[in-house]
Amino acid sequence: MPGQTVTRIRGPSVLRFRRWPIALSIAALGVTVAGGHAAIPAGTPSQASNDGTAADAGFSGAAGLWGDLPGGVAGRPFIRSLSVVNGGVSTPVITDGIAAAPAVQNGDVTAVVAPLNLCRTGQTPSPGRCYATPNRVAVAFGYANNGNVGTDFANPETPLRQAVTPDTVFDVTIALNTLGSTLRWTWINGDLERWTTSRLGRDDAEIRVRVRPVVTPAIDWSTVPANGCTATPIRDCDIPQSQGETLSANLVLSLDDSLDPALTGSVFATEGAIAGFLEPTGTASAPVLDLQIASAHLTAAGAPQTGAITALIPSQALLNLYGVLSADASSFFRATRTGAAGSQSAPVFRRATVGADGTDGLHVSISGITFSAPTYALSRAATAPRTSARRRGALTTVTSPAVRACRAAACTATVMRLPSGLKGRAATAGTGRTTASGAVVLSLPSKRLAKGSRYTLVLRHAAGPKRGKLVTTAVGTTS
Repeated sequence: MPGQTVTRIRGPSVLRFRRWPIALSIAALGVTVAGGHAAIPAGTPSQASNDGTAADAGFSGAAGLWGDLPGGVAGRPFIRSLSVVNGGVSTPVITDGIAAAPAVQNGDVTAVVAPLNLCRTGQTPSPGRCYATPNRVAVAFGYANNGNVGTDFANPETPLRQAVTPDTVFDVTIALNTLGSTLRWTWINGDLERWTTSRLGRDDAEIRVRVRPVVTPAIDWSTVPANGCTATPIRDCDIPQSQGETLSANLVLSLDDSLDPALTGSVFATEGAIAGFLEPTGTASAPVLDLQIASAHLTAAGAPQTGAITALIPSQALLNLYGVLSADASSFFRATRTGAAGSQSAPVFRRATVGADGTDGLHVSISGITFSAPTYALSRAATAPRTSARRRGALTTVTSPAVRACRAAACTATVMRLPSGLKGRAATAGTGRTTASGAVVLSLPSKRLAKGSRYTLVLRHAAGPKRGKLVTTAVGTTS
């Protein structure tokens, strides 16, 4: 990668790249490749190496390691459990994990937790350069390889003690330990099967993920001109062809507390990409989630590189950002490609459920994506009407201008008070019908919608074949 420094770490075949503050890619995870057009050795430093300090490792100009974290290694996220699942048979490889390097044998499947953008001991925090606690945390799946960790399961340098194929599932529980309160969104390089979160908003939040490794382009960054393929946000990416491919799985947790807490627990996974980033854009009344990915135009074999996205937006994010319930979300959104020209399949929206996906919310899938660096803007399909709510004495009055589909009192209007935290539920504050013009004028007891309360106004068809179907929503705050 342009501007990176390379240092050998405890082994002749595993290289370590200096982590850039802006990097968010396979390389940024510490997963590095050597040049060549055949099988490309890929690996990352061990957990023990990441648990040291930058000074001890000789990285005087690099980002910090877990030993540089205020409070030390004991405060870092860790792998609580990891199992390798093949054909329904689950083989535990890490159980009852703690904030210390797990005991593994050579060839064992393992996972490495690494800080991104953490300041070195004595370094002054500066946004965009380094942070007192990491604003991102990487987790790379791999196998123990003579003191390092190999990350290409298709071409292991050490015989694997647990078989790993594209059908293998890594079932991992990640304990965020002291850093969970700042979790926002996550990017996964892999085939996401299931995503479950617990204790969101707390330092001791945990994530359980079931993910399959995927074929991932390998880039020899020494041959690539300066670019923004791994910048945040991704920009100016034009890589003609990859130099090989790996079978790998990795993820990055965004701990950027400058982002809206409503994003907490959102995740998107990619296949065929070398980088991914989620950027909230739009406005308060029309928020947009930009899912950005990057990759080479062609595979190492010269065929068009294609990829896929799977996104899970949890119910609390749907409510707090868009004012829409999970049950209505599949018909509420659209995903529009911007940035690099190309093609893809039609986006598929469905409700995500705890039973099928581990999370209640919205499931979005897009396949057949061509590169180099497209963005998929996830936004509401219809414009939100304006809404206001004013408390006057014992009453709060919620209003909204006329909506064409709701003329002649054709819609029900429901006002729901939004939860103030990540675990609460929306509560119905009042219901009514639209006016003859399709507007909303709804008065309800002020104790149900006090001053400063956030709410969503939900309009539905009141009769006919569309009875009960969503028309639109609007989010507001009581004044």
